[in-house]
Amino acid sequence: MESKILQVIKRNHKIAGLTTYERNTFRKILNCRTEKVPNLFKYCDSCGIVHPVYKSCKNRMCPVCNGADTVKWLAKRESELLPVGYFLLTYTIPKELRPLFLFNKKICYNLLFKAVNRSLTLAIENNNRDFNGKAGFFAVLHTRDQRLNYHPHLHVVIPSGCLSRDKTKWNKSNPYFLLPVRKLSARFRDKLLLYLRKEEKAGTLKIAANIVNLKSLLDYLKSIKWVVHSQPPKKRKTKPEFILRYLSQYVKRSVVSDNSIRKIENGMVYLKYFDRKRKTGKIESISEELFMKRLVFHFLPKGFKKVRFYGFMANRYRASMLVLCRMLLGQKIYDQEEDKVFLNDVAFLMWKYFSIDITICPDCKKGHIVIRKGPIRGG
Repeated sequence: MESKILQVIKRNHKIAGLTTYERNTFRKILNCRTEKVPNLFKYCDSCGIVHPVYKSCKNRMCPVCNGADTVKWLAKRESELLPVGYFLLTYTIPKELRPLFLFNKKICYNLLFKAVNRSLTLAIENNNRDFNGKAGFFAVLHTRDQRLNYHPHLHVVIPSGCLSRDKTKWNKSNPYFLLPVRKLSARFRDKLLLYLRKEEKAGTLKIAANIVNLKSLLDYLKSIKWVVHSQPPKKRKTKPEFILRYLSQYVKRSVVSDNSIRKIENGMVYLKYFDRKRKTGKIESISEELFMKRLVFHFLPKGFKKVRFYGFMANRYRASMLVLCRMLLGQKIYDQEEDKVFLNDVAFLMWKYFSIDITICPDCKKGHIVIRKGPIRGG
C-alpha cells in the first residue's frame, strides 16, 4: 500500500516557491525504490518466489526509507547507556525568533547547538555542589510540533552524573534534580543572544520581513524569561530506553509519518495530534498545498548533522571514555561488549524493538527471505 505522504508529494511536488535543493529532494523521494539493484534478488526458501531488490533514496525526508538506519541508531545509543539515570532536557527558543531561524537555518541551528553546549557544559563544570566536572551528553534537533508547525528546539540526553576533573571519580547528581532550570534558561538565553548579536554585526543574517529591527528584538528577548524543561529519570516511559525510542523516530526518518495522518480526502489532509492543554486527541484539516509548505519548513540544510555529541560523549574519544565511566561505576566491561555483534543485524533489531520478522516471505507467509547475488535458477 502506497504511503499517504507519498501520494500528497506526487500531486504537489511542483508547487511554487521551492528552491532547487527542495525540488531535488522531492524528486529523489518520488524515484525511491523504482530502480533495481543489479544482480541482487530476494529469494524465499519455501515457495521459491524471486523478487529484485530496489534502490533506496536514503533521503532523511523520505516517508518510506531509513527504517534500518533508525533501529541501528537506536541500538547503538542503547549500547552506550551507562548504568545510571538519564535526564531529558528540552531547550526551546522564543516564538519571536522563529522567523529568523527559518530564514537562516544553517547559521541559527549551529548557534543553537553551540549555545546549548557551552551553557550546559560550563554550568556543570562550575557547579558549586559535589556534582561538577566533565559532562557527557548528546543533543537532537527537532523543528516541528505535532501539527507540523515550525517550532525549533533541542532535546538533550544527559546522565545523572559526570566525570571528576581529574577523571578518577564519577560524581553523581541528585537523581531527581540536575541543575536549577532558571539558571540553565538564563545562561542559554545569554549565550544564544550573544552569538546572534555577533552574526547581526557581521551582516550574515537574512532578516525576515516581519522583523522590523533585529537589534531591538534581541534587546527585548534579553528581558524575558526563556524555558528549559528538565525531565528527571523515573519509571516506565521516562527510562532512557523509552527516551531513545522517542528520539529515534525523528533522527533518521521523515518529520511526519503515515500514522500521523487520519485520512486524505478531497484535497485535504487530516492530521492527528494530541492537545496537551485539554489532554485529548484532535484532528486538524489542512489543504495539501499547506501540508507541503509545512513539510518544507523542516528541510534541513544539505549535509547538516541533527545529532551532536559533547563532552566525554564526543565522537573522537567516546568509546574509551565510556569504558572509563563503566569502570568507575563498577560495571563489568564484558557486560556491554557481548551484544555488539547484533548492532548491525537489522532483522534481529526489528524483532527486538518491534516484534516484526522482516525475513518472513510476504507471499507464502511461511518461508524466509534470503538475499542473493546473481541469477537464481528457476526464478
